[in-house]
Amino acid sequence: MKTVELSIMVVYLLFLIVIGIYSQRRISQSQTGIEDYYVAGRKIGTGVNSLAMLAALGSGGSFMAGAGTIWNLGFPFLAWMCAGSIVGFTVASVLVAKPLRNSQKFTVSEFLNDRYGGLFFKIAVPVVIIIGSAMYLMSQMTAGGLIASYVTGLSYEWGLVIIVLVFIFYVSLGGMLAVTWTNILQGAMMVFLISSVVIAGIVNLPIDWASFFVNATSENPALGVVGATLPVAAYIGAFVTWATAVCVTPHLVMRIFTATNARSAKLSLNISMLLFGILMIGVGLVVVPYIPTMDAAMLANYAPDMWLLLIADQFFGPVLLGIITAGIMAAVMSSTDALLLAVSSAFSYDLYKGVINPNASRERIVKVSMGFTWVVGLVVMVLSLNPPAFLIVLYTAAVGFMVSSLFSPMVLGIWWKRSTRIGAIVGLLVGSISFLICFLFFTMPYNSEILIALPMSLVSMYVVSSFSKKPSQEIVDKMDGYHVDM
Repeated sequence: MKTVELSIMVVYLLFLIVIGIYSQRRISQSQTGIEDYYVAGRKIGTGVNSLAMLAALGSGGSFMAGAGTIWNLGFPFLAWMCAGSIVGFTVASVLVAKPLRNSQKFTVSEFLNDRYGGLFFKIAVPVVIIIGSAMYLMSQMTAGGLIASYVTGLSYEWGLVIIVLVFIFYVSLGGMLAVTWTNILQGAMMVFLISSVVIAGIVNLPIDWASFFVNATSENPALGVVGATLPVAAYIGAFVTWATAVCVTPHLVMRIFTATNARSAKLSLNISMLLFGILMIGVGLVVVPYIPTMDAAMLANYAPDMWLLLIADQFFGPVLLGIITAGIMAAVMSSTDALLLAVSSAFSYDLYKGVINPNASRERIVKVSMGFTWVVGLVVMVLSLNPPAFLIVLYTAAVGFMVSSLFSPMVLGIWWKRSTRIGAIVGLLVGSISFLICFLFFTMPYNSEILIALPMSLVSMYVVSSFSKKPSQEIVDKMDGYHVDM
């Protein structure tokens, strides 16, 4: 057991619990409690929202697992994925940030139902979000369990249970208000974490960086070779997934809804893009070359997703390493808490209030959300007891499923006045079903399913909309209003 690191971790987790309790009290006393719970009162400024967006995207799967994934799957795979993520922030700022923020909605499902109407989207969109986010949650909970196990000396299973219970507790109590406050802290900690490891890596270089980097490629000849570990289709699939993800992935879109206005939402997205790109480049170019210098037996004892922490252990003493470990945990928690809230809101606000009990009071909705947070968190925790390899691959597949289902209805619905309800229904069904068929029943390169599912969704929605009845002028005028500066 690493006593100092564990003490710092415990203090950090207790602090998050305090934030959850404080947020719950503030929400209960607020006249707009449900708005505070789901969109943090729409009062989050540009700077802090940038950190919160970085925290929501820069998960344990990217920052923590990045070094090990690069070593095993090669630079080209992560380069394409990170390039897609950076492009994705820009795409979202252009295509969806202003209309979504101006719509004054709380969730993706509510926005799509406002655009198309009917019962289908009230049910289908939450179902897609719950399935996709649950897959994504598995990767984050797995990362949390690995870190807790490393720090406490307990088994992975016990580490997973401890961390997940903390996650669920503060998210269920404080909602988006607690998630936003913790994401701001977590975003700042992630910037500190990666910057510290990269700077320490530069300071401790045994030789000049160029020679050190070349030595790593000599130890692992496939490291920089395109197609050596994965086919090119996997690279393209990862790029397309993340280039479109920010437009529809609920835990990222919800950050747009929290912005003070549309301009702030767009600016926050672009600042987050810049920070994410710089940090991931640092991990790839500075941290990865240290992997062949590590003891082979030690690397064999830990999953590749833990290798960044092992490298950091070489550079820092117990106190600073404890802070670094808390920073890595922050990377994991930042996505986990946002995903938990996205799933619970999909059920409580979209399904429960939208379909089951439209007259539910705000107190009842919040209670249902809190309860479902516990249900989905515990279910995913059980599924995470037998974790898959390569967290990045798992959560990219989860995002690919949500993009294949929701991108066409969302983006065409915003920018193409001719898109219709029946066209959007067909686009969603074709995208989700074709993705699942490819993922479950065919052996395809990692993350390439989206290359089939997304085009099929776009084409089918376009064709069906073109031959179906035009949307009402009221809907067209409403969408036009969302594009006006406010």
